[in-house]
Amino acid sequence: MYLLIIHRKMRFFLLALVASCFSALLVSAESSADLVNAKVERTIDLQSHLAQITNVITVENTGSAPQKSYTFVVEPAHAKHVAFIGAQLTSDSKSGDAESRRLLVTALSQDSNKGALYRVDFRGDLAAGKSLSFEVELVLFNEQRAFPEEIAQNERQLVLFKSNVYYYSLYQTKRQSTTLNLASEKVESYTQLKPTSKTDSTIVYGPYDSVKQPFEFSELSVHFENNSPFLVVTNLVRTIEVSHWGNIAVEETIDMAHQGARLKGAFSRFDYMRRIGGAASVKSFNTRLPSTAADVYYRDEIGNISTSNLRTLSKSARSAGEPIDFEIRPRYPLFGGWRTHYTVGYNLPVYQYLFTKGNDYLLQMRLLDHIYDDQLIESATIKIILPEYSTNIEFLPPYSVDRSPNEIHYTYLDTVGRPVIVIKKRNAVENHIQDFKLKYKFNKLMILQEPLLIVAFFYLLFTVVIIAVRIDFSLTSKTEHVKKD
Repeated sequence: MYLLIIHRKMRFFLLALVASCFSALLVSAESSADLVNAKVERTIDLQSHLAQITNVITVENTGSAPQKSYTFVVEPAHAKHVAFIGAQLTSDSKSGDAESRRLLVTALSQDSNKGALYRVDFRGDLAAGKSLSFEVELVLFNEQRAFPEEIAQNERQLVLFKSNVYYYSLYQTKRQSTTLNLASEKVESYTQLKPTSKTDSTIVYGPYDSVKQPFEFSELSVHFENNSPFLVVTNLVRTIEVSHWGNIAVEETIDMAHQGARLKGAFSRFDYMRRIGGAASVKSFNTRLPSTAADVYYRDEIGNISTSNLRTLSKSARSAGEPIDFEIRPRYPLFGGWRTHYTVGYNLPVYQYLFTKGNDYLLQMRLLDHIYDDQLIESATIKIILPEYSTNIEFLPPYSVDRSPNEIHYTYLDTVGRPVIVIKKRNAVENHIQDFKLKYKFNKLMILQEPLLIVAFFYLLFTVVIIAVRIDFSLTSKTEHVKKD
């Protein structure tokens, strides 16, 4: 009974702590109410199965105190479908390169009523009476729903997308507009809130000058044809094995599914060969490999019987760092609800990615790489295998990831095993193709372990052979043979 009372008190304390933290966030947001959205231009790109939203925001400080940050809100309907969010100053700002224009974005909280809150930190104080232009990029997944959910082989794929006509913000907005870029000109229906204009595959809402209240909402709905590949990597296991003998072996085991409208009825290979229907199916896709990739191999569940095509690069193209196009064509086209499983592997030269100073090593390469255009990886597991006897391991991710306990990997001539760093990431898109850094220590004398083990093995083997040859295994002695003669 006493433990039950303590448990209830602890739960009450945690709930009170969460409530107080969220209240503090709202208070801090309200304290920045002096910020006003002078102009907002939204662009929603629906040309793939992802929804890529770019918000170009011009914010004004109408108060008397300087402001350090901006609170960006993702509306409740999209809050749980955010794959990536990033911010940077617009290209017309004083900062030149992309790195100097990048702004720090920090997730604050999620609320079922007001959506997800993110803090965008300015690179300096925004003084009173001043304005600043920046853009926030948002990538949403699973927001385009196939409607109808099942189609026959000869039918086109229609999708439904819903959002907000207005820019959802906790600040007042003076002027705003929203532009939709669709995958095709064929639109079944769309919300028409004046002023609205449609040209080919583009729909423009606004500009609106009269909507100034925070959290303003008016449903935007568009039903249109989208035959782009709705491919999703349901599970990825990426293994990076580092060898100090000059090689980095990379292998990716991929489970892929087509999550578009499911195929209704039987599949006709004859009609497909005659190009009757099947516009939403996936016949092939391109994977971009690093320019220095060598010894590329590809196999599916029952061997290497699928078709693949590797484009070789000239020496000048390799030196320029151009990626290698690797076309993968599964044994059968992928329709909605169909799946495939395959493995791709290649080798990379170690000198491009591994840097050393004494016994200190730094590995810097991509945590995730390109699989197909507009990719979505629902679940990724990255395993980095370091040489045996590596110590003081420090992993520096380019973004938020989940760390699992380290593992041990054994291969030829290993004695204590090689340390394996295990990383997990969910809902990754092309924006997550960034470099990680991995620091560790390794005594260079230990690289001689394997050659010495091989030498010792052959020395022992030859010794045993020499001894075995010199031993007499006969049952009678030599003197007895002489006497008989």
